[in-house]
Amino acid sequence: MGRFLDKVRDNHPAYRLEASDDGLMLIRRKGREKEFNRLARSLINDANAGVVVFPTPDEQGYERVFVVPL
Repeated sequence: MGRFLDKVRDNHPAYRLEASDDGLMLIRRKGREKEFNRLARSLINDANAGVVVFPTPDEQGYERVFVVPL
């Protein structure tokens, strides 16, 4: 998850980070929809990230993104 981890950090203003045995869940914070959507789109489009990205869309873009390392 090297390049992915360069983009992700704990206590980010746009999302809450939850770790699991299988990967990381990024959950959008209220009022930060545009910023979170940009980050989610960046993760989805980054084919060289070494991760699989499972976004959950909603009416405002993306509500959460689950990231699993390859």
